[in-house]
Amino acid sequence: MSSVRQSSPTLLRLAARNLQRNLRRTLITTAAISLGLALIVLTVNLNEGGYKRMMHSAISAQAGHIVVQAVGYQADPDPLLLIDHAAEVVAKAEARFPEGTVAARSRLAGLITSPNNAVGAGVLAIVPSREREITDLHTKLTEGAWLEDDDERGVILGAELARRLGVTIGEKVVLMGQGKAEVTSRLLRLRGVVRTGSLELDANIAVVTLGCAQAFLERPDSANQISVQLGSTEGTRALAAALADDLQRPDLEVLDWEQALPEIVEFIQVDRTNNVVTMSIVGFIVAIGVLNTILMSVMERIREFGVLLALGLRPSQIASIIVMEGVLLGFGSSLIGLCIGIAISYPLVRWGFDAAAMMGGESMEVAGVMLDSRIFSAWAVPEMLIWTAAAWGMTILSTLWPARTAATLEPVDAMRHV
Repeated sequence: MSSVRQSSPTLLRLAARNLQRNLRRTLITTAAISLGLALIVLTVNLNEGGYKRMMHSAISAQAGHIVVQAVGYQADPDPLLLIDHAAEVVAKAEARFPEGTVAARSRLAGLITSPNNAVGAGVLAIVPSREREITDLHTKLTEGAWLEDDDERGVILGAELARRLGVTIGEKVVLMGQGKAEVTSRLLRLRGVVRTGSLELDANIAVVTLGCAQAFLERPDSANQISVQLGSTEGTRALAAALADDLQRPDLEVLDWEQALPEIVEFIQVDRTNNVVTMSIVGFIVAIGVLNTILMSVMERIREFGVLLALGLRPSQIASIIVMEGVLLGFGSSLIGLCIGIAISYPLVRWGFDAAAMMGGESMEVAGVMLDSRIFSAWAVPEMLIWTAAAWGMTILSTLWPARTAATLEPVDAMRHV
């Protein structure tokens, strides 16, 4: 018995043997831990994929990895708050980021009229050839053709907006809105119709060229925003500061994507916190089940522990056996759960799935960002490892109370236990 007292491998073998003695209960507990962890792994990967899609959509369509705009535009996006000498700013941004895509944009609010109706619309002014490299709006065309860069009289309308105006390809509409000094208007011809999948957006969106907006506002070489699209969201704060140093324009502010899209950043942070709380509750429920299983196992073996104590095994060694059972059970269950979670996540990472039927359309809006109906997961490696370690740790923690209970047994009383 002295060898047993001093040999941790022997205690480990005893713990493994105890788990095998009631194999059905061990397997049920393992299944509970594994499936709970697999669900958590699947969830964090789905969430990561959603966050990446949301950031990509918002960065490409609404801002950029780096955004240059007039001071005050972030707080009050007034269409008349413009960047003058926009071409010079674009050139400096392209020189700083030769691997990126730089695009100038303006946004107007106005009334679009036709012989049949008049509807308020949000007008996006773009450089069409650059926008094709950034967003997929051109792929949403259902009729007509995409704009040419030098087309200052063309307009693309959302499908619902075109329907309300009662116009078809080639027909004329009039854009009315606030110009440089007074209300002005501009005759446009419908070049194409887009269907984004969002009824609200399709009823509101109108796209013109940047040249058209400049002529409408009588502000040549101007834009509301200059967007710099890069390959990564990492380190953009420092890159924005470097571009600001290049520009040396006190009338402009240079923001990274987190500063330009605070609502998206806040939404993701809140959603991450809510998910952690929800998954922690799931983990706690599983831990309560493990605690109940281990405690039942201890109560069934009270006489056995009494005999071991009488033979000279120390209370701390009795407790160690129970904790080692938790170590083995938690390690095996966590490993199995991680593997199951990866296995069921892989098809969603590789191919995704089309949730159009569930969403009731081709896309959905989250925090003001349009997302495609095809949902993809993404590998959230740090979170997967953290939750795997947490599942293992919670299993071990679940054994502490039963281990303490066994360690406080009196040999005589334990051997009399029925």
